Amino acid sequence: MSGIPSVRVLEAIKPENSGTGEDVLAYRGLETAVQKYTSTNAQRSSEVWDSEPDSLEELSKAKQLASEYFLRTADKVVNSNSSNRDLWADRFTLATTELYGEPDVQEATRLITIEYNTLLGLKGNPAISQEHVSFLLDRYRPIINEIDAEAPESIQAQEELEKAAIQEYGKAIIDKYKPLFDLVDEADKSEFNVTNLHELFTNALNWLIENDDPEWKKWEVVESDGTSLSVSASSRQIKIATGREPASLIDTKGLIAHELLVHALRGKNGYKTGDKKLATGLAGYLDTEEGLGTLSEEAVSGELPNKVYDRYLDIALALGTVDGIQRTRKELFQISFARQLVQEQVNGTFNKIGDSTLERKVWRHIDRIYRGGPGDDLGSKQVIFTKDIAYYIGYKQMAEYITNQLANNKSATEIFNYLSQAKFDPNNSQHVERVINFKT
Repeated sequence: MSGIPSVRVLEAIKPENSGTGEDVLAYRGLETAVQKYTSTNAQRSSEVWDSEPDSLEELSKAKQLASEYFLRTADKVVNSNSSNRDLWADRFTLATTELYGEPDVQEATRLITIEYNTLLGLKGNPAISQEHVSFLLDRYRPIINEIDAEAPESIQAQEELEKAAIQEYGKAIIDKYKPLFDLVDEADKSEFNVTNLHELFTNALNWLIENDDPEWKKWEVVESDGTSLSVSASSRQIKIATGREPASLIDTKGLIAHELLVHALRGKNGYKTGDKKLATGLAGYLDTEEGLGTLSEEAVSGELPNKVYDRYLDIALALGTVDGIQRTRKELFQISFARQLVQEQVNGTFNKIGDSTLERKVWRHIDRIYRGGPGDDLGSKQVIFTKDIAYYIGYKQMAEYITNQLANNKSATEIFNYLSQAKFDPNNSQHVERVINFKT
């Protein structure tokens, strides 16, 4: 939007006490952001009305206008009282589902049912906390569809095809960028802290400059506040958060695949078209972008991160997608903590990370779902932020897309190169046309 600042939702609703488990989430920049963006509300509205109907431009500007309303709703609910809390909580959750969508009832039920059956298989296992297994079974039992406990054969067959396709896609990534993953092994570390990650990504960027594309010179690795490693295509930066937990060897390779070879690569190539939107993301690209990132993690490591399922499931549980019962931040923490503790015990990694580290990790995960609101137990309506379903929804969409392309005799390398052109959704005809028009 020329002359109008882009609404940066995530910056405004980032809790300054995320991961601490405090009763109320606190925000430093929300009120300031609302004042900043509200002053341009009339201009934003005019730009939406002046856009070509049903165009990507109209959708992009409408989303910015909706994002501004969303932040004003967040400010209202954070400063609400007992008389109007439920009203603003409902409006917040409605606004976020309109912006980012919500979990599918059938898919959420299927995933919970799969987890329920997995937990049944862990009963009596002395290596697994039976207290937490029983807790989860008690919470899931009322909301699963026991009649459809087994996935239909057609779904199982499709998932097997998709797993094979992801494996082929991973070979294409490694064939082209194997030296980047070799950097992880050559570091000879069991885990990578913030300093290690900064050094690794700097070395990776230097390799890309020398061996891949001189355009990488315009990119840099920087430190940032927070707890995550992220990419900003608009500033051409790979951001290593100073509060990030150490990453395992597998997770580190996943970060290279996800952050560098999806977010940064698609951004870098998008700039080469001369169309900035292809570098920073066309309207409606988010599911594809995050889905392709998580799929690429699995493609190079052989494992889909549990967080992809956890985010989708926990947002469904928070909303009451399956059973109509919303859950408070504390209630959801108890469920998610039990699930992730059992996951760590199954993987044999719980003793390494410890209870306090897991607790902090789970609170950060939960606070992503309740960010934008106070996160307390007041009122009967919850404030729920649904953006993180994009990782799972996009993963499923991209797994299907890659599987179909391979079935149509496209090679994995051709698919990787095609998807790496820019930040677009290959299933969106308007996006595809935009890429074709600006392709160099």
